[in-house]
Amino acid sequence: MAPTFSRRRVLALGAATGLAPLLGACGDGGPSSPNSSAGPVKLPTYKPATAATPALAAEPAGVSPGYFTYPAASSAAAQPVRGEAVTALTYTYDPIAPALGSNPYWQNLNSTLGTELKITYVASTDYKSKVATTIAGGDLPDIVAIQGVVQQMPAMLKATFTDLTEYLSGDAVLAYPNLAALPTDAWRGTVYDQRIWGIPVPRARIGTVLYTRADLLAKAGLSLQPDSWAEFKEMAVALTDERAGRWAFGQIPFNTILEMNGITGNWPGGAGVWQAAGGVFTHSGTTPQFTQALADTVELVKSGVVHPDHAGAPNTKRNGWMLAGTTSFTIGGYAGWGKFYGQAKDVPGFRLTGMLSPTRDGAGTRVRTPGPTLSSFTAVAKTDNADRIKQILRVLDWLCSPFGSSEYLALRYGVEGQTFTRDGADPALTEGGRSQVFLPVRYLAEASPVIYEPGNRQAVQDQHDHQVAGVPLAVADPTLGRYSETAASKAASEQQELDSVLLEIQLGNKPVSAWQPAIKKFMDRVGDKIKAEYEEQAGG
Repeated sequence: MAPTFSRRRVLALGAATGLAPLLGACGDGGPSSPNSSAGPVKLPTYKPATAATPALAAEPAGVSPGYFTYPAASSAAAQPVRGEAVTALTYTYDPIAPALGSNPYWQNLNSTLGTELKITYVASTDYKSKVATTIAGGDLPDIVAIQGVVQQMPAMLKATFTDLTEYLSGDAVLAYPNLAALPTDAWRGTVYDQRIWGIPVPRARIGTVLYTRADLLAKAGLSLQPDSWAEFKEMAVALTDERAGRWAFGQIPFNTILEMNGITGNWPGGAGVWQAAGGVFTHSGTTPQFTQALADTVELVKSGVVHPDHAGAPNTKRNGWMLAGTTSFTIGGYAGWGKFYGQAKDVPGFRLTGMLSPTRDGAGTRVRTPGPTLSSFTAVAKTDNADRIKQILRVLDWLCSPFGSSEYLALRYGVEGQTFTRDGADPALTEGGRSQVFLPVRYLAEASPVIYEPGNRQAVQDQHDHQVAGVPLAVADPTLGRYSETAASKAASEQQELDSVLLEIQLGNKPVSAWQPAIKKFMDRVGDKIKAEYEEQAGG
């Protein structure tokens, strides 16, 4: 465990993290100026991994490499790490894995790593509360996954965790080659006050996907890629037959329609909605293009092409409609692509592709909302022990071992003959192995994403094609690497109110004209302050 904190230290920390109500006292430290240190931090030098040559290259920049089979001969990508046990706190989206004593996968992981990894984890929905109570208790584990943004984020990091800049900035990261192979953009999300505070858990740049039942569109004689708003509507109508119980969409494709109008962002929630030019930030909701997208959405919903039970339907239900052919499209995160194939084994001819948003009039340049560069980052509990910091970084480096290495095989599959077998060169988890690998080491650290669908060459090709076409269209989020205290501490309730108005307009319960007073209210209450905070940093 990392050193414990005194009660006074914990109370001060509570104020810095926005946890004062939980702790029952206030700290005396003033807020840190977000990302305001003189001069930009030098991000870690990027040096790609070379453990395995892909069948489909990681080109253009930002595209994930594709593999049709697992490399037959796995090579070591990192030396075992000797030393004191490392304790960790993280989250999971999966069921709980068997405990260490009855989990050969975990036992092999520790043995191969050379250091005992003691992991505590909870469901993602409970994680922020768990982190808050752990900090309040004053006895942090050695490494902690930092998910999302909390109030006074820079101050919280400075008070609680180790500044890793001297170990990771620039060429210093080359001492940890697997960390050096993490993409540059992912590191931006670990920077606060121009210091590096952790190791990013990287994600594919492609982001949210308009998943398309390509086999159903082919059967209907429709193009997989419409070129305009008019063609998009015609396609949706052609795929809808209410009497037969078929609709084009499982949910309102608002973000797709935004992109057709030249706007990026993810709604509801308002992520990625800021545009910037010449240091001036603009909330996309204040633009004429946003209002046009709203009007287009209302028109599409009125045409009856969206499943009538879409409102409030969980992802599992919408995915079920997609698999059954009740709908031809659903919207979801890119990470779910492979899961569809696992669930569609008994669906004849099933083929999944991703559709890019056309431009509204069929001319001009398409845009795409990029995915988050990281899902979280892992911070090291505050310590001045340089040797201990280096050992922990070697552990995290080992956990980032790349696809094709023997370590990656141990991390994803475990022990051959016990938790996985081989189908040719491809590893396949055994029934027992499937539950054991739920241990969420990948939410502490992992290598850059690759495209790999064992036994499904077409799925690999389709995903790679989608990335090759879509990644160059992604419009960079100008807020990446910047921090707004107003956004972190005051915007949530205002955003919920804005989302509510947005949905009511989309459903036809309010006119499109209701948007202007709603977005003005948002800007007056928090938006203008957020804008000013971002512009101050951009100008500095």
